[in-house]
Amino acid sequence: MAEDSPAIVGVVCNRQTVDGVDYDVVRARYLEALHLTAGVVPVLIPGGLADKELRTCLLAFNGLLLTGAASNVSPSRYGGPMACASTLDLDRDRTSIAAIEIALSLGVPLFGICRGLQELNVALGGTLSTNISEGEGRGVHVEDLSLARDLQYAPSHAIVAEGNGHIAECIRRLKTNSVSVNTLHEQGIAQLADGLAVDARCVDGVIEAVSVKEATTFAAAVQWHPEWFHVEDPLSGEIFRAFGEACHLHVKRKMLQP
Repeated sequence: MAEDSPAIVGVVCNRQTVDGVDYDVVRARYLEALHLTAGVVPVLIPGGLADKELRTCLLAFNGLLLTGAASNVSPSRYGGPMACASTLDLDRDRTSIAAIEIALSLGVPLFGICRGLQELNVALGGTLSTNISEGEGRGVHVEDLSLARDLQYAPSHAIVAEGNGHIAECIRRLKTNSVSVNTLHEQGIAQLADGLAVDARCVDGVIEAVSVKEATTFAAAVQWHPEWFHVEDPLSGEIFRAFGEACHLHVKRKMLQP
């Protein structure tokens, strides 16, 4: 990693309104995971930027992180049933989906977490289920809010790697094909986008990780939250380091361009 040429990663913000005031925010744990484990410099991307402005940002950046959020992707984006407006973040939807399309077109490394996986699937033409815990044989995929935060984010179910995508490779580098991860989400993939390949599934069949098939660099997403224990958990660290390495390689590639 070239210390004189740091890799800069854009992080899409969430819009929150507190006491009548709008804020564009990102949980600090995502930024810590990027800085300390991925070894990159995180920079926030506010909502409301035009596509031309997003493109200018991503031309300057070396990676894109799509974080989790309390909000859901609007069903209007994938033809799903109407949802309560209070559960949505339309600024985040527009910014994230536009940023995904631009990043993929430019070959900028991309990593999605939870909502980020859902956004990636929708951006490439897939659909979502509003409650993936429903259905015969499905496990519970939402956190127990009565527990302390660290316990909510503790490993709670097994996933199994499949295919040869970025996340599957990270799992197998741990000399295993199955690991335990946390689960804190109601939405999930219903119909997988044609441009995505499954990297891992929960034992109940829920898609837990994907990679972009035709991507020339790291372009993947997970349904769980590796940022929470990025220091302590081997798989979380492996994923963030792999993303960071791709971002630093992007720096080197840009330096070689005429």
